[in-house]
Amino acid sequence: MNDPQQIALNAIENASRIPVRREDLRALLATGEGEGSHVRALFGDVDIHTLLRLATLYGVDDKTLAHAYARARAEAAAANAELDEYVKTCGL
Repeated sequence: MNDPQQIALNAIENASRIPVRREDLRALLATGEGEGSHVRALFGDVDIHTLLRLATLYGVDDKTLAHAYARARAEAAAANAELDEYVKTCGL
């Protein structure tokens, strides 16, 4: 599967019984806010390359993505070692 939206949706659906819509992905990615299980799955289970492809698709810049992950980490306990490094490269 090569569709970053579908990869993200599958990760969220596998981690949560709460429905998620394709339309929800941009807000989750850009803000790091939303249903906790969705945020944790998006930032914790989806690989950084897919997240970066989604960010490009949605017009989410590096700093916005880094801030969203920082919020997801603080508020939803999302954890991703690759994103931790990414945030450091963004100077946050």
